[in-house]
Amino acid sequence: MSTRGASPKGQERSEAILDAAERLLVDEGHSALSLRGVAQRAGIRLGNLQYYFATREELVRALLARILERATAQIEERMGSADTPARALDTALESLLEDQKDPASYRLFYDLWALAAREPTIATELRAFYARYIGAVAERLGLAAPELSRAEVHARAELLVALLEGLSLFRSGTLGAPDRKVEAELRRVSTWLTTKSEPTPPAPSRKKGAQRP
Repeated sequence: MSTRGASPKGQERSEAILDAAERLLVDEGHSALSLRGVAQRAGIRLGNLQYYFATREELVRALLARILERATAQIEERMGSADTPARALDTALESLLEDQKDPASYRLFYDLWALAAREPTIATELRAFYARYIGAVAERLGLAAPELSRAEVHARAELLVALLEGLSLFRSGTLGAPDRKVEAELRRVSTWLTTKSEPTPPAPSRKKGAQRP
């Protein structure tokens, strides 16, 4: 961001521009994220916006930094509020599942992923965010299951994050309807991730009329 936005008034205007950019990204997608489109959404002239963000790349980087900083703070706050490492993971899991019900939340990250696929700078920032995210999960997981090796801890943390991110596509309705059974399976897998043992398979359903051996 330009140093012209360093004053309190300039910072306030910069935040208002980023608010408009975020709303535009959620409402219309990354393809609509142009300087002119953001200026229109913010209700200011294009020249005024460029006083704070000279290029689209500068604007997108500032927006990405704000979104990822907020997401990181939320993850750390949720995990830090629990009294045990295992409960921290459970709390974070339930909070993230709840977040996925909000269209603004999942649309925002869908478009960040789309931007990352085409813009190397965005991809670098997004990889750094997920590295911190996985690291935070791995830290609590290592405390909850100290018998696991460092490699096992990291692999399981990465698996849990991947499952959550992938599940958001389905729970949003984009690729399918939300399913509570899938949530239950994710919780079962999450419980296994904090133990040394293999995951307990779900009890088989008994068909109507089936006889006991």
